[in-house]
Amino acid sequence: MNAHPPDGCHDGNAICLGGPCHGLLTHIDQDIGHLTVPVPRRSPDEPETGARYRVTRERVRYCGQAEAYIALHWVGAPYSCGQSSP
Repeated sequence: MNAHPPDGCHDGNAICLGGPCHGLLTHIDQDIGHLTVPVPRRSPDEPETGARYRVTRERVRYCGQAEAYIALHWVGAPYSCGQSSP
């Protein structure tokens, strides 16, 4: 299952920890398993890639945020969207 980018700056309910998406907020609708998070491209010429993250029970709190974020832990290297997931 893929993660969906947040609609606004604080619409995410999960945060990526480690890997190429470290610190990226995203919205997820699953409680367990692995998902693919789109890796932000530095230029339009870069190929689209995704990085695998594992949904955890861990929660991460930030000052000023009422709800804790679901921690997504990186599980491996990014791969091209044309490749099958590891």
